[in-house]
Amino acid sequence: MFSNFTGNSRKTRNVNLSGQKPSNPFAKAGSTVGASRTVAIAKAERDRQQRQQSREKQEAALRIQKVWRGYRVRRDRRAAFRASLTQAYSQGEDSQWGKNGEQRRARSEYAVPLILVTFQASVVGDHVLLYRVVEDLLQTDFYIFRTGLRDWHRLGKLAHIILVALDKTVADDGSRSRASLFLEALFSIYPILPPSVTINLRSYYKVLASYYRMGGLDARTLNAIRNAAIVPVRLDNQPDERKRVAYHEFAFSFLTQPELPLSGPEAEFFASNVDMVLLSTAIVQRVSQRTERQEGELWLLAYFIALKKVRRQKEEPSIYAVALNQLLSLSSAQIRASFTAQSNNSNESKASRATLPSYISTELSSLTDRNEIMELLQQLIRHENGDQNPGFFAGYILTLMYCFPGLGDDIRMRLYLADIHTNQGSIPSVQFFWRVISQTKIFSAIVSDSDSALGILRYRNRAGNSKAAPDSDPDWHREWRTILLFLELYVFVLRLTDDDDFFSSINPSAMHGLSSSRLRSSGLSMKDIKALTLFLKHLGFVLYYNSAAILEEGGGRTREGLGDFLASPARSKNSGGATSKKYNGGETYVITSGIEYEAFRTLVTAAMKMLYERDSRRPFLPEHHWLMTSKFDMEGFLQAVVLEEQKQRAVRENDDDDTSDTSEDDDDQPLGSRLHESRQMKLEKARSDLKKAARERMLAAAGPRLEILRNMPFVVPFETRVQIFRQFIFLDKQRRRGGYIDPDQWRLSILNQHGSWHSPDGPGRDVLSRHSARIKRGQIFSDALDQFWSLEDSLKEPIQITFVDEFDIPEAGIDGGGVTKEFLTSVTKEAFTENTNLFVANSKNSFYPNSAALDQLRESLRQAGVKEGSGAWQESLTDCLRQYEFLGRIIGKCMYEGILIDIVFAGFFLLKWASAGVHDTYRANINDLHELDEELYQGMLRLKNYTGDIADLALDFTITDQVSLPGEPIRTISRNLIPNGEDIPVTNENRPLYISYVARHRLAVQPHAQTRAFLRGLSMIIDPTWLSMFNQNELQRLVGGDSSSIDVEDLRRHTIYSGVYEIGDDGQEHPTVKLFWEVMHGLTDAEKRDVLKYVTSTPRAPLLGFSQLKPAFSIRDGGLDQTRLPSASTCVNLLKLPQYRTAAVLKSKLLYAVTSGAGFDLS
Repeated sequence: MFSNFTGNSRKTRNVNLSGQKPSNPFAKAGSTVGASRTVAIAKAERDRQQRQQSREKQEAALRIQKVWRGYRVRRDRRAAFRASLTQAYSQGEDSQWGKNGEQRRARSEYAVPLILVTFQASVVGDHVLLYRVVEDLLQTDFYIFRTGLRDWHRLGKLAHIILVALDKTVADDGSRSRASLFLEALFSIYPILPPSVTINLRSYYKVLASYYRMGGLDARTLNAIRNAAIVPVRLDNQPDERKRVAYHEFAFSFLTQPELPLSGPEAEFFASNVDMVLLSTAIVQRVSQRTERQEGELWLLAYFIALKKVRRQKEEPSIYAVALNQLLSLSSAQIRASFTAQSNNSNESKASRATLPSYISTELSSLTDRNEIMELLQQLIRHENGDQNPGFFAGYILTLMYCFPGLGDDIRMRLYLADIHTNQGSIPSVQFFWRVISQTKIFSAIVSDSDSALGILRYRNRAGNSKAAPDSDPDWHREWRTILLFLELYVFVLRLTDDDDFFSSINPSAMHGLSSSRLRSSGLSMKDIKALTLFLKHLGFVLYYNSAAILEEGGGRTREGLGDFLASPARSKNSGGATSKKYNGGETYVITSGIEYEAFRTLVTAAMKMLYERDSRRPFLPEHHWLMTSKFDMEGFLQAVVLEEQKQRAVRENDDDDTSDTSEDDDDQPLGSRLHESRQMKLEKARSDLKKAARERMLAAAGPRLEILRNMPFVVPFETRVQIFRQFIFLDKQRRRGGYIDPDQWRLSILNQHGSWHSPDGPGRDVLSRHSARIKRGQIFSDALDQFWSLEDSLKEPIQITFVDEFDIPEAGIDGGGVTKEFLTSVTKEAFTENTNLFVANSKNSFYPNSAALDQLRESLRQAGVKEGSGAWQESLTDCLRQYEFLGRIIGKCMYEGILIDIVFAGFFLLKWASAGVHDTYRANINDLHELDEELYQGMLRLKNYTGDIADLALDFTITDQVSLPGEPIRTISRNLIPNGEDIPVTNENRPLYISYVARHRLAVQPHAQTRAFLRGLSMIIDPTWLSMFNQNELQRLVGGDSSSIDVEDLRRHTIYSGVYEIGDDGQEHPTVKLFWEVMHGLTDAEKRDVLKYVTSTPRAPLLGFSQLKPAFSIRDGGLDQTRLPSASTCVNLLKLPQYRTAAVLKSKLLYAVTSGAGFDLS
């Protein structure tokens, strides 16, 4: 069964023949064999490696010897050739190498091959020999090459050697004497080279530029440089491809070098010898194919402008404008930064500001010259039906306005003043561009269908992500550029247009007989206005409501260039197509001409709001023209908006936590380390900006309805927005007060929360004491400021007021809410109606911040001898602004608590409230000036309509501000409306700008600090984004109530009765109460308002009806005395009405009490 069994059970002995002791004496013989084989293989591997290393060393030694022998042979041969050359050029005239033509030809034939193999740039003697060889060739007119004695390729090599020699000696003053000859040689060589032989033109032009920008050149060298520079581009018999390469290198290797003396005669020389069309074509081709900037492009742009100014053509090719626009777009961010720094009157040091060389700055500034713009307009007229215009012209103007932010209005003004000749005659540029855009496919589609805008933008997104070139849809770019330029121009015109001019275009028959003006001829008809507002409304809705979808679907790449110049400063990207680029999780949609999504949306919004504000001030459109309720589910709209607000709040709170952590880490660093890490801090700031932009996109995605309410709220009915506003306040109260809305319950919760119910000195008592105040009548505002200033946004919580008399004795009464109302209304009354100098009223008794308040305060401090800039000086200014801020908090507190105040604010001031929540978008215009200063407004109108020469009036761009207080001798100061305004006269051409700047100064610049302080205080109580849901008229209704007719039945339904008048179980009103309502129905609306003001302190009803009146309207009995007058307690909205028996007596007594001002008593 076991064939291997031998019958012996003894274990077989293992014999180890390997010479190594086994680790296991009982191991099998097979394991020993394996170890032996491993050792043998390792040894063989080591032997092979040693042999390989030996072979490699031997081969290396052979290579070294070979290289050395080759070097030695070449060195010796070169030395021999150099000696031969030296001998050939060191013999006298009697030798075979004399100086006659035949001998020079022979010597050059002999020397050229030798110099080609001998020349070394590091050997000075070789430069001398090269000079002698080139001299012979020039003397013989390159005879040996023309006759074929030497190969043409050797001439190409010789040109290369000459370039190397020139480049090597450019910084060597001792060798510059040879440069003229070398440059003349290059000028002579290039024309005779056959097409098969090429020169490295990049090195060629860079070397020429290096010499050209050196100063102190003699006339021969300078002439040689100029001739050498133009010869490659001037040859007519060269192939097209060679000429294209020549112009390409001339542009990007020569004209990109700094400090070339291209001005005056030098610019005229190059302009007369360079084909500007071919140069422009080369620039366009290169820029179109590039994805990144090249160093020196600003210099190329400046030289290009200089050359083009010298060589003007009657028929200007459009390719020039294309090249200019592309170069501008590439460097637009740098240009904008530099010109912004130059125009800002800042205290920064010169070194810390981005500045441009004077040559570049001068040439770039010439682009905004009126003649330049008019020349481009003439191109537009000539090429009206071409492929590039007017869309391309529009893109160029948009680029100009971005690059020169300080000259934006000048550019718009020159464009506005231009007339364009058409087949129908000459028309203003505004009308021309309107005709163009109204015929575009994009405009027509968006006007006719509110849903088409989303489809158009989404389609372009998909097209931008396709493999097609970004410029594959020229219609898209032409149409959008024209639309954008029209909107820029029309917004500018709206700023200059008063209501008379505006409505003269809408209703020409009403203005029959009035003289025409530029503004009136630039206006749009009612039909056009309706179409434009529909376009803006439909497009704006999509840009806000569907922004997340539009941005997320894009994925194209963009390149640096033009950015969002129409809005806040941002990263600029220039792209041919509508694409979007990702930025750390965010995306930037580029519509056209490098205009990014936010800039595009801001411009559309600005035009839309300016028309809406004019319509809201003086209606001219149909009643429900602006509404877009069909886009929403209005039944669930309120709940949806509240949910979006909660989502956005959560995003902001998370972001605030991250920001606070970062800021704390930065603050902990020592000052020295922060200075040394300035570059890192800049990078962190850039990341922070990107993060902020991503957060804004996230907020927009989380709240599309909120975006609509904040930026174009007029598409939602006013009543709905008021409900949303009240709901936001209610939710804010719930969050801040822990769910305890009632003031008494909140106070009790504070005491319970801090465990200080029985402790008079506990933290809860301290919180409540900070929300309590003793106010003395006659100094209510100052007492309130002193006691409540430290609360800041905690003023939102319930406050408790105790009025005291002049002897500091508390008045009778308990603050159950009524005293707080009286306190708030009294503060506003004292601040606005008494002589505090904080606010002033216009002729219609509408209030606005005193624009001269700070100027008057500064002047009074100077008169008092206070040193400007001292501690007392700053403290006085700070105290003044603190009063404005506190008054803003008080107004916010009234709105927060639903307390109406009988104060009317000026419309332009309320517009600033509405714009505070959307990046301060208020734009001053002449119509707002009407509310501020009627006399100044009329003066501006007379100036606008002046038919004579404005220059005769000797006006300049300055304005005189009065700094003395009323009643004092008049003292004034003069201020510039624009930089160097005192040196710029007002002319017939620029007077619209002057009027616009006067309005801007009076409405925005002069009261800026006061307005900002007031809005800062208002924003502490009322979220600015809540205020942005309303226009100026709607905000006034929020503050002071509804100005519509008093609804007596609504007041009756929400009235509370007490005392004898309390309604019993039968549900019937007291007979006197019935008489009261009978009398109220019979009163005129003005008398009803008088009664309402008598009881509630305001003549207007709450916006959502009397159900919103806090405290509720109340009536209680005032006794049986028929001769007694009714009395009121306005703090609790209480009317104490005696039990009159007849309606006639009740009416007479009521009206007498109302008109006589009988008020509060304690009976």
